[in-house]
Amino acid sequence: MEKELDKTNSRIEESKRWHFFNLYCLALSDTEFHPKEKELLYKIGLEHGITEDVINSIVVTSGLNPILPETLEDKIHYLYDLTRMAWSDGVIEDSEKALLCKYITLFNFQKEHTQSIMEYFLTSVKEGKTIEQIINEIRL
Repeated sequence: MEKELDKTNSRIEESKRWHFFNLYCLALSDTEFHPKEKELLYKIGLEHGITEDVINSIVVTSGLNPILPETLEDKIHYLYDLTRMAWSDGVIEDSEKALLCKYITLFNFQKEHTQSIMEYFLTSVKEGKTIEQIINEIRL
């Protein structure tokens, strides 16, 4: 039983590390790690219970194995955070849009809906919607 708990905790921790590595990659996708992007990365980390030391290690680690979210709610959380990171410097670059579309595809959404899903998240985050509002809208 204790080994199962350790295995579950390890998977959760690795999943969080992968999520923040993705956020970091998105922040770099326009070739500039803007101070506001760094600030938001640490803010999101605190929101998810990740320490500054762990985030620092993610920023310098490149050997993480991808762990994609499985549930719709987890996918929404990931896309929300990725979109917040894209908007954090106040400008959405084509490279950031392309990366968001890549994640939408990786999360197994239907390809014909990729563009509209990306636009929905970009618009919702720009309008200041919370994750709870987005989840409620999607569930309707």
